[in-house]
Amino acid sequence: MKEIKITFTNGAVISAGVRESEEPELAESMQRFFEEPKKLICHNTLSTGDSFAAFPRPPKSPVKAGHLGKTIGRNRLHYTELKAGDLIWSGTKLYVCYGKCTEPGLIGAVVAQVKQEEIPEFVRACNDVRNHTYFYHKMAVITVERGN
Repeated sequence: MKEIKITFTNGAVISAGVRESEEPELAESMQRFFEEPKKLICHNTLSTGDSFAAFPRPPKSPVKAGHLGKTIGRNRLHYTELKAGDLIWSGTKLYVCYGKCTEPGLIGAVVAQVKQEEIPEFVRACNDVRNHTYFYHKMAVITVERGN
């Protein structure tokens, strides 16, 4: 199984298995995008549950991408159906879920899932991302790349 690796601001390094059979097009897009390590800035709304969006530098030319008004993927889920460790690739940004989400509406398709044994450390790292917004008032940056 292909993986991606996320390095968080607190130093945690988390692996997630790519769901190639469930979302082949999005999995391929994500693997291609993260062929080289990319830094993403994190935005946590603080009001819609335990999730945040991570944004890379915008693409130089247009790419097929989903957004909240028009999600993409074969198996699209609502926010309230997500669970800790679900990673959604929109084609241009990564949505990270680390607990219960309360926002209504579709979010997209889960393209990668954090390994079950790494969920506790993943949740701690994501809470640190939230704390960067809420307490520290500093931008949290994660690095995402292909894993093993």
